[in-house]
Amino acid sequence: MVKRTIPAVAILLTIPAAVATEKSHYNIRYVKTYDFDATVLASSKGTGVIEGKVVYTGKRKLKNRRKLITKDKEVCGRGYKIDRVYEISKDGGVKNAVVFVEGTGKPSKVTKVLVQEKCEFQPRVIAMGAGSTLEIVNRDAVKHEANGVQDYETIFQLSQPKKGLKDSVTLSKPGVVEVTCNIHGWMKAWVVVTGSPYFAVTDEKGNFRISGLPPGNYRVRVWHEGLREKSVRVKVSDGSVSSVKIELR
Repeated sequence: MVKRTIPAVAILLTIPAAVATEKSHYNIRYVKTYDFDATVLASSKGTGVIEGKVVYTGKRKLKNRRKLITKDKEVCGRGYKIDRVYEISKDGGVKNAVVFVEGTGKPSKVTKVLVQEKCEFQPRVIAMGAGSTLEIVNRDAVKHEANGVQDYETIFQLSQPKKGLKDSVTLSKPGVVEVTCNIHGWMKAWVVVTGSPYFAVTDEKGNFRISGLPPGNYRVRVWHEGLREKSVRVKVSDGSVSSVKIELR
């Protein structure tokens, strides 16, 4: 496998001022930069835990769109791909919501892997601390071009013309990075970069668990690509579990 490292540098994307409005669908859901509040987390890890469930309680019917496969059908398949924005369990649990605790604690720098396989990104949602590395791997015998956008700027464009190529980028700015493929328009993934070391992505039942918290009162925020954000206040004590149910609409 060939590995390349490419710096995350802003490249060439200009959005007209009229597009970047408060009511813009793109602005609300896709390019949110997180400004962390004055809560200060202890430098040492604690033993407190926040666990819970993210559920959908809105009244609108959530529907995933079908996107036509238009090229490379021998690898990508024929017919349609389902754009799985909403994956909701029978009891309302929301998959792929990112839950994180605001604060000024220093996140660990890790490496997360985003795979391009059968012309889809896997996983669809990744959470990582600021300064961590994102590896993008092409497992298909077709060309992919992974394009990452944050705050209306393209921060990376990775051309991977053959199977086995791997590129690495460092993501240093907290916020949401939308990843698409310039060749296969139905491909999409999200990378939520946090300035906090305390975060989780919900599972298929909407459950999450965040451990290692020092005692304190925290604001916990939830991001999901197709639902409005939510924040709640949670009190954490050392050696105990604080349970919370977070409702999205």
